[in-house]
Amino acid sequence: MCSLLPKYLRSKTSTLPPLQLRCLLLQGVMGDFKSPALHKDLMTPLSNSIMFQRQFCKLPIGASKEELLREGLQPELMPKHVAIIPDGNRRWAKERGLSPEKGHEAGKKVLGDLCRFCSKWGVRVLSAYVFSTENWSRPKAEVTFLMTSYFERLTKEFMRYGMKMSIIGDRSNLPNSLKEMIKLAEETTKDNTGLHFVAALNYGGRYDLTQATKKIASKVIDGAIQLDDINEKLIDQELETNKILEYPNPDLIIRTSGELRISNYMLWQLAYSEFYFVDKLFPQLDEADFVAALRSFQQRQRRYGGHKI
Repeated sequence: MCSLLPKYLRSKTSTLPPLQLRCLLLQGVMGDFKSPALHKDLMTPLSNSIMFQRQFCKLPIGASKEELLREGLQPELMPKHVAIIPDGNRRWAKERGLSPEKGHEAGKKVLGDLCRFCSKWGVRVLSAYVFSTENWSRPKAEVTFLMTSYFERLTKEFMRYGMKMSIIGDRSNLPNSLKEMIKLAEETTKDNTGLHFVAALNYGGRYDLTQATKKIASKVIDGAIQLDDINEKLIDQELETNKILEYPNPDLIIRTSGELRISNYMLWQLAYSEFYFVDKLFPQLDEADFVAALRSFQQRQRRYGGHKI
């Protein structure tokens, strides 16, 4: 039955009842299920599901004060929100004579490692630029792999970490099966505490500003607000990050592969972020690199346009 899930979810209509749909989705995440206890659990609200909560908290609770001091880190100076541009998956694969798909799989493992690093060192939000609005121009086979297999598996695997998950970006042209998996992940993990992982999927900074502008313009047309009411705070409120995050603006952004640009990622939100560039391909990133980025961040003075003596 599990093998039929992608085909079913991509269809525009279906007669499957909600409970059967949840069984299919749960089977995709958890594997085969035949126990009466699990079927009984399926009748409970999904966010309270025992099976989803049981043994899924695999992220470390946090580093000790001694570990922080040993690495030269201070908990009070830890960035609340770290953003990552995980660049270099395809180049990593090409250097090893592998397919781009193998590079993305290697990158997925490192992204999972980053979730653990963030949880360990006290970062509250990790946002990852996993697919931009411009990435549709990549080879068709690669895009098909990402949209019909890779992101669904990533979502399923990350649901096991016990963290809160959210997706930002334009979902309108994503496959139906991926939309359903995203919806399941967000609903299931919405009450989780600790790390909040945000995947920017079919996202771009220009897209975010455009959709925010349209919403504000619609409010002006409807008479809900006046032209003079438009200010930075109002724009902030309409950005996708502000609707889901306690800390919507990244304190620190890390980009791998040696590239020195932000590639249309969170253009508004990065106004006062600290940048850290790593001359490694993303699948090569390790905890020492991440700690070095945290240490560099803590050594900087953030002035926000002002001046500190």
